[in-house]
Amino acid sequence: MPLTLHAPPVHNGDGAPAASDLTAAARRAADVAAAHEAETDSREHPPEPGLAALHSEGLLHAPAAPSYGGRGMGTLPDLHAATYRVLCEIGRGGLPLGRLYEGHVNAFVLINTYGTAEQQARAAEDARRGHLFGVWNTEIPSEAVRLGAMPGGRMRMEGAKVFCSGAGRVTRAVVPGDLPDGQRQMTLVPLDEVDAPADPAWWRAEGMRASQSGRVDFDGVVLDASAVLGMPGDYTRQPLFTGGAVRFAAVQLGGAEALAQAAAEHLQRLRRTEHPVQQIRMGEIAVALETGRLWLDGAARLEGSDASPDEITAYADMARSAIERVCLDVLERVDRAVGARGLVPPSRVEKVGRDLRLYLRQPNPDGALAHAGEAFLSRLHA
Repeated sequence: MPLTLHAPPVHNGDGAPAASDLTAAARRAADVAAAHEAETDSREHPPEPGLAALHSEGLLHAPAAPSYGGRGMGTLPDLHAATYRVLCEIGRGGLPLGRLYEGHVNAFVLINTYGTAEQQARAAEDARRGHLFGVWNTEIPSEAVRLGAMPGGRMRMEGAKVFCSGAGRVTRAVVPGDLPDGQRQMTLVPLDEVDAPADPAWWRAEGMRASQSGRVDFDGVVLDASAVLGMPGDYTRQPLFTGGAVRFAAVQLGGAEALAQAAAEHLQRLRRTEHPVQQIRMGEIAVALETGRLWLDGAARLEGSDASPDEITAYADMARSAIERVCLDVLERVDRAVGARGLVPPSRVEKVGRDLRLYLRQPNPDGALAHAGEAFLSRLHA
């Protein structure tokens, strides 16, 4: 079910937050999510207070195309920097919420880029009503999603997806599947209108519990022709496919900022903020976090330029790798700063650190770094 609409803050005339207000709206939503973080640390329940805040702040609708009342956040070049700031703020409020919202933005980037006018209009209206979107691509090879053509342009689905963040909560999912000729085709599945059983219990990880990244079974689902999104091969088309990694890195950086804040509060409670060794650790954390912010700024500038797809994807791989290193450095220094006492539940340091360690395990980090190195070597030999 979509969220119940709450009274929103001041918006521009089309209902979306003004560009200058996007970060402030994200900060307010993040504060709500953080206030409820302990009670939503559960595999059984998504972070509803944070999701409701995203809706009431207009942030579910903000990624919709401007032609249909949204801001195009995540798609328009002049909003890339704002997009990363928003995602970072939401990650600060809670990494499971940040994961769900990053998937929502990702879905709209694909819809705004490859969807028809009718699909964009429908998606914008759905987001305005509170529907949560996602992108589910990961699958086990033995049960990979396959698409079969039916009369009237309809598609029949077979197979399942795993690591489906928001399983049972997302109501609009971009789901790529294999056509009989082996090409990959995106579909936009209205989950509240089809029988696609979600199994949130499949998700047993200790970290990112509330992301509900479970398994969804699509066997026998029949989609109308209007659910076919884009053309075969669009899902992996560059630079969008790899460039999108910067968005999840922005969420991760927000989690590292939350972890640093939780550690500082812990030290303050123990009256240890004047200890020179602790000050050195926090100084190192401050340097690391600023490094991450500079990588996000660099990615935003490049994406808004006339850079080639290869340049954008190589930089995205570098940014992703650099921010992963930033987060790992923050984790290590925080662990040393708070010691065993600070890592015992219900410590927020323990909770945020547990989520961040898992969220950093995004697929193929070695491949991303190798691609960045290959691009660097190519420039040296050009």
